[in-house]
Amino acid sequence: MHYQISNMDVEVFIKRLKRLRDLMKEKNIGSFFVSHPANRRYLSGFKVEDPQVGETAGVLLISQEKSFLFTDPRYADLAIKEAKGWEICVYHLNLFEEIEKVLKEMPPPLGFEANHLNYKFYQRLKEIYQNEIVPTENLIESLRQIKEKEEIDAIKKALSMTEEIFLNLKDFLKPGLIEKEVAWWIEEKIRLKYKAELSFPPIVASGENSAIPHAVPTERKIRENEPIIIDFGLRWEGYCADMTRTFYLSEPDERFKKIYETVFEAQKRALNGIKAGLKTDEADALARDFFKEKGLEEAFKHSLGHGVGILVHERPALSPRKPALTLKRNMVVTIEPGLYFSEWGGVRIEDMVVIEENGCKRLNKTSNELKDWVIK
Repeated sequence: MHYQISNMDVEVFIKRLKRLRDLMKEKNIGSFFVSHPANRRYLSGFKVEDPQVGETAGVLLISQEKSFLFTDPRYADLAIKEAKGWEICVYHLNLFEEIEKVLKEMPPPLGFEANHLNYKFYQRLKEIYQNEIVPTENLIESLRQIKEKEEIDAIKKALSMTEEIFLNLKDFLKPGLIEKEVAWWIEEKIRLKYKAELSFPPIVASGENSAIPHAVPTERKIRENEPIIIDFGLRWEGYCADMTRTFYLSEPDERFKKIYETVFEAQKRALNGIKAGLKTDEADALARDFFKEKGLEEAFKHSLGHGVGILVHERPALSPRKPALTLKRNMVVTIEPGLYFSEWGGVRIEDMVVIEENGCKRLNKTSNELKDWVIK
């Protein structure tokens, strides 16, 4: 695995830990058990990802005075190097057997991440703390959703390189290439040219496949006269980019032009209307209400967008189906309206923005206009 050196100073992590401890005081939580790998990285700087479901590269245990990172010998050297200021505890056999004596010395009640902790861990914590445990939801995520300058800089860098690859795609795409071949070409550029990682496996969906918002690349050959949705992002210093463009090979027909311009207008309305203080469902409505006016609401099969950071999908969700949050300055979100029609295909345009007091700042430098993504 490739490990990039982070530009983030140790002071950044100290401040994050202080903000979490302030939240713990507010909620009367004596200690906190962190099991989610993204939250572990956010607080400690320990960059290793969990190997697979059911395995962990480590957990954090935090009180007002103490901060422990538990990991096994595979990652001990990296933990010492990356998690500055944390007490590193290396377990050799069973995590819980070796963490138990430390847990018993940590003040109750113990907070844990209800959306991530598995049942076996939950049962053991319950036994150790004699039921003095507190389930929490989105405690650390509420901190992560407001981005620091260093995080925004990393996202901008990731997006800049992502856009370079999109521009190069205009020279690479041609009829006869299969979707998987295009996806591999993208991945090869990310890994070999930029020495970076993927935010997520690239989406390459042509023709009727582009009617599936999160389509998986297939053996289907790309053809002229059909929409081609390509959605991917590069990850730099642990921070993700996410971008979508809809390509078209040859002169667009009237149906494609009409659908593209409708999606383009919906995105423009959202970009012009989104700002700090707006509720997340109200942000989604900026595009959804426009589609509804056009009789196309059913073809808009997902939300307007989502937060991006250490994970490519994180809070806040600009969705009518999730609890509404208030948008705040320095949140980074995608604006990605789309329309999808079975047996024909779809169109999606996705850009990234930083929320500001009186609007938003579009981070993308490339055009989102139809003329710039048509290849003749």
